[in-house]
Amino acid sequence: MLTVWPALEADTSEMCGLIGVTGISDAAKEVFLGLMNLQHRGQDGAGIVSVVDFNTKQFNLQKGSGLVENIFSERSFKSLRGTVALGHTRYATIGRQDPNLLQPFLDYQAGISLAHNGNIVNVYALKDELATSGGMALPHTDSDSELILKLLTNYLSNRKPTDKSLFEGIEFLMHKLVGSYAVVGLDDTGRLFGFRDPDGIRPLVLGQKQNGDGRTVYALASETIALAYLGYSQTLEVSPGEAVLIDAQGNLQRKVLKANSYSPCMFEWVYFARVESEIGNVSVYQARFKLGLLLAEKIKNLGIEADVVVPVPETSRAAAIAIAETLGLPCRELLIKNRYVNRTFILDGQQARQEAIRKKLFPIASEIKGKRCLVVDDSIVRGNTASQIIDLMRLSGAAEVILVSTCPPIKSPCYYGIDFPSPAELIAARDNEDEIAAKLGADKVVYQSLEELKAALKQESLCTGCLTGCYPTDVSSGAEFQARRMEDRRAISGKEHVKGHVNQVG
Repeated sequence: MLTVWPALEADTSEMCGLIGVTGISDAAKEVFLGLMNLQHRGQDGAGIVSVVDFNTKQFNLQKGSGLVENIFSERSFKSLRGTVALGHTRYATIGRQDPNLLQPFLDYQAGISLAHNGNIVNVYALKDELATSGGMALPHTDSDSELILKLLTNYLSNRKPTDKSLFEGIEFLMHKLVGSYAVVGLDDTGRLFGFRDPDGIRPLVLGQKQNGDGRTVYALASETIALAYLGYSQTLEVSPGEAVLIDAQGNLQRKVLKANSYSPCMFEWVYFARVESEIGNVSVYQARFKLGLLLAEKIKNLGIEADVVVPVPETSRAAAIAIAETLGLPCRELLIKNRYVNRTFILDGQQARQEAIRKKLFPIASEIKGKRCLVVDDSIVRGNTASQIIDLMRLSGAAEVILVSTCPPIKSPCYYGIDFPSPAELIAARDNEDEIAAKLGADKVVYQSLEELKAALKQESLCTGCLTGCYPTDVSSGAEFQARRMEDRRAISGKEHVKGHVNQVG
């Protein structure tokens, strides 16, 4: 019998931050510091789990809604003990801040905990399959991340808990899951493991350093910045379809289990990653600077003239500097950011985004009045931010406003973890550049080209599904995924979110 899941069904972990550490006496504290450097990847909530005692197989799990520094205190680390720990910071695009959906998830009976960054496109089909298969443990929540955990623990339930069986379980997952995922987990024997989807859409890096006693210790994280901060001087990218396993004795194993392509999400370089990070051995800062250099040449060729270059904080700053230097124009910070407002792109609703934009930016009108302003933003998605920024510039007396996007036009839905599941939300899906300029109130809009994007990122192979409509995985479940996501949004619209903390000792 087919199980019909309600409209408020699959929560997805989306563009989150992951870090796992092993071999350190205070692993949870190190995870906490790593999460502080991954806060930009998600501000809905965070969690840390540690294995307190391998002999008694005791875990400690603490989660909470809000920013990392507000969730954990010195008291937290009196119970978050042990040499292996895992942390997650959450960006939920569905818009639900139920603390029960915070990660990591823990199956105490199976002795495994994991956290996930990405989107499982065939989540509804997998939930139906699990529910009708009989005798299988089912998720307690509606998270696709917990679904991954249950699929893994069900597979391992009748097998000996060996390194071989864990690798086989991960390979089983890779053949079942469709979508994007970077996963980091640990078990009650002290093993830390991680794996990346077969197309490498979501990022995952492995770090290595020498401990105080001279031993080699390891960590897994979403970005190099988290590992660099913690002193992991050697970092390597986990390959598409690769699984990594570090046991409690510090022995490292790496196996490529199912590799399809190398298609990292271009939005990591354009927007999500910290500018200090490297992705695919390419500096995020250098990539953004190169995006600006290429745009400057395009602006020259179009004969556009301006008096000042104005970056939209924060991610467009490197590109704006490159444009200004190339064109011989001053680059001025004339849109001042309130640093206590969350990143507007990753907020969980249209109204929340618009309210945050008004709180987030304020212009220095005296420096804008009478100027032809070249406003540089990382991307134009729905046009919410862009239209309000242009309004601010106009109210400040700008003579002209030319809006420049370091990203090409976003025309198609993202199924892999960025919050635009429907083309109806995307301004470039309907209109050309002139029409977009008119709707936003700009004198002109200039986009990066796809070829320039690839050149700047030094990547021929990328996930550019949202730009081209061509995706690295099967997206035949995409229509259902999109419809369910939009239903969920409508269902939660106007409702208050539940906030709280979850502490669990097992």
